[in-house]
Formats: sequence, structure tokens, C-alpha cells
Amino acid sequence: MNKKIFKILKILYKNKVNLGHTSSLRNPRMSKFILLKTKNFDIINPFKIIKYKLRAQKFLQKCSSLGGTILFVGTKKQLKKSIEKYANKVNMPYINYKWPAGLLTNISNTISTIKKKDNLKNVNKTLYKYLSKKEKILIKRRYKKINKKFGTIFKMKKLPMAIIIADVKKENIALKEAIKTSIYTIGIVDTDSNPDNIDYPIPSNDDLSRSIEYILYGLTKYIKKGIIYRNKMIKKYEEKKNK
Repeated sequence: MNKKIFKILKILYKNKVNLGHTSSLRNPRMSKFILLKTKNFDIINPFKIIKYKLRAQKFLQKCSSLGGTILFVGTKKQLKKSIEKYANKVNMPYINYKWPAGLLTNISNTISTIKKKDNLKNVNKTLYKYLSKKEKILIKRRYKKINKKFGTIFKMKKLPMAIIIADVKKENIALKEAIKTSIYTIGIVDTDSNPDNIDYPIPSNDDLSRSIEYILYGLTKYIKKGIIYRNKMIKKYEEKKNK
């Protein structure tokens, strides 16, 4: 075993990325990812984690190099900050409060909501000083409510190319909408989840924040690579065009 693989394995074990649920909760379709069964937990095969994570990373790199939008989703309490942190690192939209039903399947309504938010923001800028105290409070509340519910989807002007789901079992509505709208899905699947409907499943612990952080770090690293490559190609094209 080379030093690089050994180092990765150490990180996986340290962050408990390969620690699944008890065998009684195991989804039968996750059996191919299980290395062994202990008294309390199923242990996910670390080599499968490495393989499927790399596969997802390379796909996301391709997406971002093509200029595709990637939506981050994770609404569990322990994941909210991580989702926000890593989505912001690559300037991508995220949902970390509650999945708004119809976000993807009714994109026209979503864009309309984004416009409402922009209008409220413009009101704040231009007419704010002319409004009564009560009107100002109402606008602030409405803006805050939309902002909390829809996260940063105002960055989305159309359907995303891919969606990263931090817990496919909890975010089953988001997954269904992504499948229905033919959006590529990258999902962190624990041993109690079904990986079959995910385009790029990553078997790993979806309960511990440090495990999710490890996966998201790797995914965003490759998204950033794709963005850097795209910017270089655009720059080369513009330089060639101006010659």
C-alpha cells in the first residue's frame, strides 16, 4: 500500500467516514459497500469510499469546467454551516434551511420568487427612507423570510446541472425533484439509504459533521479546479480573439 492511500485511510478512520448504522437498519442495496459487520455498526469499505468519491469529484470538475451550476443541499442541523461554507467557497447556490417544494419542478415559480426578493431589495435601496416605520418592518420580515427559505438560489437563473445532497434519505423530496427534472445527482449515502437512484453515490457516514466536511472538502476542491480551468480557457480565447 503506497503512502498516499495509507494517509487517506487514516483520515477516513479519524473522521469516522466509514462508520455506518447498525446492521438492523441496513438497506439491502448498500450491502455491496459494506466491508464488515461489528456488534454495533456496519463498517463501510474505505476503498469503495475512495473510489466513488473520486468518481463524483471528477464529474463535478467537468460540470464546473462547462460553466454548470451545482446546487448544495443539506438541511440537518449539524450540516447547515458546512453546506453554507463549502457552497460559498465555489460561489454556488445552497439550501440549508428547508427544501422548498417545487424548487426544481416548478422553476418558473422559483425564478418569480427570486425576482420578488430582488424587488424587495431595490425597495430597500430606493424608497426605504420614504416608508413608514410599519412598512419598513413588514418589508424586512418578508425579505428575511424569503432569504431564509430559499437560501442562495438567487444565484440560479436556470436549473442546475447537478445537485449535491448531503443526506439522501432526509432530502428525499429534493432527490425526487432532481430525478424528475433530469438533474445529475451526487449523494452521500449512509448504510440505511438506497444508492440506486443516485447518479454518483458516495458511501459514507452522513450523521457526523466531520465526515460530511471531509466529503464536501474533496468535492469543492474539484469544482474549483473546473472553475479555474474554465477561466483559463476563456482568457485564452479572449486573448486570441483580440490579436
